[in-house]
Amino acid sequence: MPKTALIAFTLLCATSLSCGGRSPTAPPAPAAESRLEVFVQWQGRGVADRRLEILELGLAQTTDSRGIAVFRLPAGSYTLRAFVNRPGPPVPTNIGVTLRSGETRRVEVPDCVLCMNGCIHTGPLPHGRLIR
Repeated sequence: MPKTALIAFTLLCATSLSCGGRSPTAPPAPAAESRLEVFVQWQGRGVADRRLEILELGLAQTTDSRGIAVFRLPAGSYTLRAFVNRPGPPVPTNIGVTLRSGETRRVEVPDCVLCMNGCIHTGPLPHGRLIR
């Protein structure tokens, strides 16, 4: 009987020690999520159905009828890949974006609608720009 009591006492002590420290009264607040709003446009008008990817997270969306797609992401640095039309062979456009916690960042990506029809566009096309 004394061995059983000693074993029970030892287990009780070990269990109480492993649970030491204060337990939180509430779970920690989740990190504020950030928003990346992407506007794909040609001459100021939104272009629908353009594929956009966040490479580091494997996320993908297509733009809506207004040319907009919204990603909800944790804070961090990402590569936005936009599958848009450009003069020459089709090559995805990569844009680096850094988001702070709770921030909304807007990115504008130009598309060349004329390039879809085999026309040659002679003006410069930027690779995308951060609006804010």
